[in-house]
Amino acid sequence: MKIRRAIEEDVNGIANVHINSWHTTYKGILPDQYLSSLNLEARRKNWLRNLKMLHNATFVAENAHREIIGFAAGGPEQTNDPHIQGEVYAVYILKEYQRQGFGRKMIKAVIHELIKMEHKNLIIWALKDNPSCGFYKALGGQVIAEKTVKMAGIELIEVGFGWQDIKDILLHL
Repeated sequence: MKIRRAIEEDVNGIANVHINSWHTTYKGILPDQYLSSLNLEARRKNWLRNLKMLHNATFVAENAHREIIGFAAGGPEQTNDPHIQGEVYAVYILKEYQRQGFGRKMIKAVIHELIKMEHKNLIIWALKDNPSCGFYKALGGQVIAEKTVKMAGIELIEVGFGWQDIKDILLHL
């Protein structure tokens, strides 16, 4: 297992993980029709753009065959909340590699980058029904916010797990 900063050549692997992990994570939460419509080329273009962003902190996990099996991304908080500075935007791992420590290691890499960017606190948003919410609680996150989002034509609830001091999450990693 290797965790490293993502590069442009990784976009195919990241897009593949993104789509496949959405299929397994959000089955029963998002409509099957929506999940089956996810487009690899569109995700690839999206991630190519994301990796070129100035404040990008994206890391990938590779298996022994150097295949990308997970990714995590973060940067400045995206809603301009005056009280929150840093955000982990995404953490996705292929189902067969979950519960092996990859998520913790990737988040740790992102957090170290956010600290270098001088972010003092942190939020991670997740759909309320996402089975990974327990993971964020295990990392010391407290639900500090909740909002309704529209995805796939339906309204869902997102919860924001927060850390007042970004360094507190490192105690759990």
